[in-house]
Amino acid sequence: MATQRSGQYGSGTKRERRPGVWQLRVYSGLDPVSDRPRQVTRTFRGSETAANKALAKLVSDVSEGKIESTTATVGQLLDAWLDQIEPTRALSTMQEYRRKVRLSIRPAFGSIVLSKLRPHQIDAQYRKWLDQGLSPTTVHHHHAILSAACNRAVKWGWIERSPVLRASPPSVTRTTMKVPTPAQLARLVAEAEAADPVLAAAIALAALTGARRGELCALRWSDVDLEAGTVQIERAITVVAKTAYEGPTKTHQGRRIALDEVGVATLRRHRAFVKQRSADVESALAADPFILSYQAHCGVPAGLDTITHRFSALCKRLPNMPPFHLHELRHFSVSILLAAGIDARTVAERHGHADVTMTLNRYAHALPERDRAAAAVLGRALGGSST
Repeated sequence: MATQRSGQYGSGTKRERRPGVWQLRVYSGLDPVSDRPRQVTRTFRGSETAANKALAKLVSDVSEGKIESTTATVGQLLDAWLDQIEPTRALSTMQEYRRKVRLSIRPAFGSIVLSKLRPHQIDAQYRKWLDQGLSPTTVHHHHAILSAACNRAVKWGWIERSPVLRASPPSVTRTTMKVPTPAQLARLVAEAEAADPVLAAAIALAALTGARRGELCALRWSDVDLEAGTVQIERAITVVAKTAYEGPTKTHQGRRIALDEVGVATLRRHRAFVKQRSADVESALAADPFILSYQAHCGVPAGLDTITHRFSALCKRLPNMPPFHLHELRHFSVSILLAAGIDARTVAERHGHADVTMTLNRYAHALPERDRAAAAVLGRALGGSST
């Protein structure tokens, strides 16, 4: 019968299970999920002196955070992460995050103990998703969610290092951006003006301000100063489970945008239409009416999908008009300004971009004209120095 001896060594313990075989245990605090005491257990074979040294090394590794011992699963991490970020994200964003977690990420990784998740498992799942027909872009979105959750786990002390850092998501090829020409845009506005003045105003405002669809639909007349030629963007409409909500912008920051004579004239013309429509049907305007509304009282904003679908239908009706999407009017605004030489920071601030780098990377196609102008400047400088 094997003898068993146990002894205390620092903050760890050792027990001889049979001759020359030791069980080492080290207390490592409370589990962040279960709030129960955690222990790291190792089996060591050798003499008692060697076991004491191994225990001392294990105590040191645990105290320095080199060994993760949480019992939290990836699923528990995802739940905690989603709850933590919810106050700082738009409703539509959270809906999409939760949908991706529910349908794809949790079924793949949810039951795995977080500290045991390995890069090769993640890469294998990426490959499986691609084989199932998911696009590289969608897999990249799943990667971003898993990465963000694991990064937060590192900050919380659940794990020492994120396994996603060593995973390899598929590369994504950015598609060529479609941007209407000024002539195409003018044609779209003119055609909409005759049959759908609300859509005409939406198209013009989208191109002139570069505002997002939800921001446009949330605009009220109190946000506009026609004398100063400005519009204040503070809110956005989002739709979650077929219900519209009015909340902050995508970046949670408001911005004031200048309007030129064309923009002011567009809003004056649309305000006249709104007042006449209200009078014609004897429906008084709401106390703070929406600019884009299909209701005579303007107390209800135009639906996001309504504007999108009507714009797509308009493009289809017009001969030789490409099938543009409404969001490409925002691309038009950014591209025109960058090509005209407006500095990237001003363009980013005007359009509510969180990062100037993103503006430059995404809209690099708009920079060739600026590059040509730069070449001309350098040529003139060289020509002047040689005379």
